Amino acid sequence: MNCFKKFLVASLALAASVFATERVYMAPFSMVGLNEDFGVAAEKLMNAYIDDNGRFVLINYAEDDSVKVGDRESANNIAIKKNCTKFIMAEFTRLGENVITAFKLYDINNEAPVWSDRLKAKNPDDFDPIIQRVARNIGTKNKATNDDDIYTVTEQETKNPRKKGVTSYWGARIVGALPLNPTEAKMDAGLGLFVLYDARDLLFGFDWTMSNLGEDHDRPILIDLSLSAYYPFTTTNITPYAGGGLSYSMRYTYVDTDHYDDEHQSNGISMQIGGGVLFNRASRVMFLAQVNYFIDFFETPFYREQFDTKGNVTNLIESKHYMNGFKFGLGLAVGF
Repeated sequence: MNCFKKFLVASLALAASVFATERVYMAPFSMVGLNEDFGVAAEKLMNAYIDDNGRFVLINYAEDDSVKVGDRESANNIAIKKNCTKFIMAEFTRLGENVITAFKLYDINNEAPVWSDRLKAKNPDDFDPIIQRVARNIGTKNKATNDDDIYTVTEQETKNPRKKGVTSYWGARIVGALPLNPTEAKMDAGLGLFVLYDARDLLFGFDWTMSNLGEDHDRPILIDLSLSAYYPFTTTNITPYAGGGLSYSMRYTYVDTDHYDDEHQSNGISMQIGGGVLFNRASRVMFLAQVNYFIDFFETPFYREQFDTKGNVTNLIESKHYMNGFKFGLGLAVGF
C-alpha cells in the first residue's frame, strides 16, 4: 500500500511538471534579403537554446503545416491545432550592411504580442549570440536588448557609434555694455573674440570680451570669459536662438586724480542670458547679432570725487555694487 502511494505521488508530481511547462509553437522564420538557409540555421539555434532554458516545450513547424511565412493568423491556427498556448514569430531583414532581427511571442487568439524585441546584427555571425539572448529572455519581463551577458556580445555592439557632424565658427565682434546698476555707470564699447560650435540641435559658445578700452577712468573695464549654450529655433539659413551661460569676469578700476592714484580689481562669476540671430548659417562665412542680460555675483567698487569749496579734490567716496545690465554685439565668423 505504501509503495502504491509513493508511486501515485510521483506520478502526480511528474504530470504537474509536464503540464506546468507551456507548449509553444515556432513558426518558420521570415528572411528578407537573406538566403533561406540562414532561416533554417536560426530556427535550429532557437530550438536548442529554448530547450536548454527549459521554460517552454518548443513545437517546431512541420512541412505539412502550410504556414505562410510572416502570417500571424495562420501561425495562430496551427498553434491551436497542436495544443500550444503560445507561438513565436521572427523576421530577419537585411538593410545595407546590417540585419534587423525582430522576435515576437503571442498568446493564441491574441493579436498583440506578449513579448517582443528587436536587435541589430552586423553579419550572420551575430545570429548566434542574438538568438541565445532571445531564448534566455523571451516570455519574461526582460528584453534581450538589455541582456548584459559578456559571452553573448554581438559584433554590432562593439562598433563605435557614429557622431553627428559639428561645425565650428571662429570670429570677432564689436560689443557694447550698458550697465543698469549702478545708475552712474555709462555705456561702454569694446571688442571680443568668440568660437561658436553648431551641433544643429544646440549651439555652444566660448567667447572673450573687453569693454571700456580707452582712458576713461570714471568707470571700470569689463573683461569676461564666457561659456554658454543656446537653442536654435529653426534650421534655416537665418536662425534665431536663445540661451545663456556663465562667465568668469574681472572688473578693473583705475583712480587717477591730483591727490589719489590707485588701482582696484574685483573678479568672480557672472550669469548671462539672452539670444540673437544667426545670418548665413548654411555658409562658411556667418554673421550674428546678439543681446545678453548679465548680472555679477560679486561686488565692483565705484568711486566719486568729493570737492571742497575751492574745487579741490579732498576725498574719494567708494560705493560697491553688484553690476548688471545689457551687452550687445555684432560678430563675423568663418566656419571650419
